[in-house]
Amino acid sequence: MENKMILYSYQDWLQVHEMPAGKKKTLLAATQLFSKQGYSGTSTAQIAEKAGVSQATIFKYFKTKSDLLSEIMKPMIPELKKEFFQKLETYTNLEEAVHFTVENRFHFFAQNVDFIKILIQEVLVNSEFRQEILATFEEVAIEDYLEQIKQLFTREPDLHFSDKTIKALRSSAGIFFAYFVQRFILQIPSSSETEDLARIEQEILTLLKA
Repeated sequence: MENKMILYSYQDWLQVHEMPAGKKKTLLAATQLFSKQGYSGTSTAQIAEKAGVSQATIFKYFKTKSDLLSEIMKPMIPELKKEFFQKLETYTNLEEAVHFTVENRFHFFAQNVDFIKILIQEVLVNSEFRQEILATFEEVAIEDYLEQIKQLFTREPDLHFSDKTIKALRSSAGIFFAYFVQRFILQIPSSSETEDLARIEQEILTLLKA
C-alpha cells in the first residue's frame, strides 16, 4: 500500500512558525516541564531556567502561565486534523480507512507524547480547560470524521451507519486511547508494536461491523 502517513510534531510546528527565539525556547521548555511535572507543579522560574531566558522574557510574551499553556495547546489541536481528512478521503473501503487511521493517529500521538500528556493531565483536573478543549476538538475533528465514515459505509453493501455505529466509534477511540496510555503514559513495553496495532484494527473493525 502507498505510504500516506502524515506526521507532525510540536517541535516541527515550532520550527516552521516564525517567532522570537526567546518565545520559541519558552514554549519548548514549558512543554517538556508541564509533561514531566504537571502544569501546577511547574513554576515560571523553572521554565526560564530550562529555556535559558529570564522570567521577564517569559512575561514579555505571555501575561500568565495560563496563557502560556493555551499557546502550547491551541495551535496543536488543528494539527490533529491537518491533511488527515484529505488523505482519508482517498480510501474507498472501511478496512483500508481503519488501517490508515490507526497507523496515522498512533504515530502522530507517539511523536507528540509531551503534548498529549499535558492534554490528558489538564483535561482531568481543570474543568474550564476541559470544556475549552472538548469544544475545540468537536469543532476541528469529530463531525468531519463522522462524515467520512458515513461515506465509507455507503460503499459497503452489508453495513448501515446508525447510532450504533457512533457508539462503536466511541468504543474504538477508547481502545486506541487505552493502548496509547499503556505504551507512553504507563510506559509498558510492547513485544511487537506492529502486531498490537493490527490487533487494534481488527477490534475496531469488529465493533463497526457488528
